[in-house]
Amino acid sequence: MKRDSDLAVVDIGNTSVKVATWHQLELKVRSVGHQQINWESEVTQFPTQIHGDTPKNWCIASVNEKRAAMLEESIRNHHPSDSIRWITHRDIPMESSVDAPDKLGVDRFLSGFIAARLYKPPIVIISFGTAVTIDWVGADGVFAGGMILPGLQLQSDSLSLRTEALPQLQWDRPVKLSVPGKNTQSAIRGGIVLGLASAIDGFVSRYAEQNGIPSESIQTIVTGGDAETIMPHLRTRHEFAPNLVCHALMTLLSLGLE
Repeated sequence: MKRDSDLAVVDIGNTSVKVATWHQLELKVRSVGHQQINWESEVTQFPTQIHGDTPKNWCIASVNEKRAAMLEESIRNHHPSDSIRWITHRDIPMESSVDAPDKLGVDRFLSGFIAARLYKPPIVIISFGTAVTIDWVGADGVFAGGMILPGLQLQSDSLSLRTEALPQLQWDRPVKLSVPGKNTQSAIRGGIVLGLASAIDGFVSRYAEQNGIPSESIQTIVTGGDAETIMPHLRTRHEFAPNLVCHALMTLLSLGLE
């Protein structure tokens, strides 16, 4: 039986990587941006900083092949005796009704899997990352797919790149909104944040309508790095569940994934 100190899980996104391990019944998580120098070494060393230099069993989910290869090389170089398990949709004990499960982002499927274990379906899972996904798990517990929108930085970058007069914005600090916007920056921030919030509220209503159920009967789960920027502006009742993919990976290990 594997001990908690032997386990490390990694969620590789398009903008950042989350690495997690159990320590004293608490999931310890570190998020490292891809732009950070030697990010892969920091991810590799995090479990060692928590537990010491003992062999680790790595369970990794990735939506970025280049970053995944860099991390694997780092683990092999620093800890050649460690084992690495790459998670695919086939490892996740959940039915889906999407057209091509093998092409679905594994992070979305993992989030749906763990959300359906922690909450009673039907469920909407909203993940705020580089892209925003709004996924649906029906009352039957089947992952049915969802919607994808550009995230905060993608939207603001596209405005800056495609127009001459609009500035490039960063989202690394709290956002104060003015309605209507009183200057160009506040107009962009308000447009993007409230536009996303309104879109999400609308999609939840559409899911409810399509399935013939009241919106109030849907459990809406919010996760992802930009979640706390958007949540205050959602009118949909929701619950914040950070590090959802890392929790899903740990749950798979606890279920006996080999």
